[in-house]
Amino acid sequence: MKNKYSVFIATAYLAILFYSCKKDGNDTPFCVTPLVIPYQPYLNPVWHPNAVLLGFNYQPLSGVYKNGTEPCVWYMNSIKADSVGFYIMNKNGTGLKRVTNYMLGAPSWSPDGTSIAFSLGPNIYKMPFNGSTFDTSQIVPLTNIGGNFYPSWTQNSDSIYFDSNNNAPLGTSFYSIWKMASNGSGKTRLTQSAGIGDTRQPFVGSDNKIYYVGYYLNQPEIFSMNKDGTSITQLTNNGSKGVRRYPKYYSGKLFYWDARLYYSQPNLFVPQELTICNETYDISNNGSVVYIYSERNIPDRRFGTLWTMNIDGTNKQQITFNNY
Repeated sequence: MKNKYSVFIATAYLAILFYSCKKDGNDTPFCVTPLVIPYQPYLNPVWHPNAVLLGFNYQPLSGVYKNGTEPCVWYMNSIKADSVGFYIMNKNGTGLKRVTNYMLGAPSWSPDGTSIAFSLGPNIYKMPFNGSTFDTSQIVPLTNIGGNFYPSWTQNSDSIYFDSNNNAPLGTSFYSIWKMASNGSGKTRLTQSAGIGDTRQPFVGSDNKIYYVGYYLNQPEIFSMNKDGTSITQLTNNGSKGVRRYPKYYSGKLFYWDARLYYSQPNLFVPQELTICNETYDISNNGSVVYIYSERNIPDRRFGTLWTMNIDGTNKQQITFNNY
């Protein structure tokens, strides 16, 4: 993990393209500042079924630094590399506890609360939870062939949907939606790309249908299907506009991310904006949304923090803080 994390550190500060500060004919300063992707302190929030406990990836910020010379200045942030990992805490901010010293990919808590599934490298794993503590010594792999990501549990916690490029069409690495038992057995592919594009990011909705992202000529749209892969239905139709990702279905509403968090009523397909947020979010059993504040103003201490709100976008509350 150390070598992989070193690569992440090296790439997180995305290459600085160029920097200049000059004056135009009117002696007005003209600045071109570096393109920098800041560290996101909080990532991949996930609710425990009790709607009180939260899990999330966390890389604590150690500070924000100003660069350049006025009026041509730019900012970047830094993290406490020795504190990076997957954490849990109560939604009121108490009980913060580090679980692992590495981050979990797309963590998904089982509805019975006893396990969390996640990706690490190209595979999906499961880790047991006893109600207050994870047992990191009992992490077990559920996949071992191809690339496997975005696990999502069925409501009775007996099966997991995920995407995988295992057995992709000849000459491609396209991903399809798969299903497996909670112990990793009985893997079955449910969607066929037919050489067209990926189907990814499955989510088991509260109506027991599967919601996912389907790509055609690199344009993502949201689809639904029955749990056995039948009755595939396209739910969005925005063409080349947007990058629809991370679909979820809760209480009669379709949610997805497209630079902002949107929802729409069934069969209306008219998106309603809820909030600007980073890509990942989650919805609890009682309808509370946890999301990441994503205004890219690095000096703003709210940058990248966790917030909650009602599913209609009301009652927004900040629940974590950048302490530097």
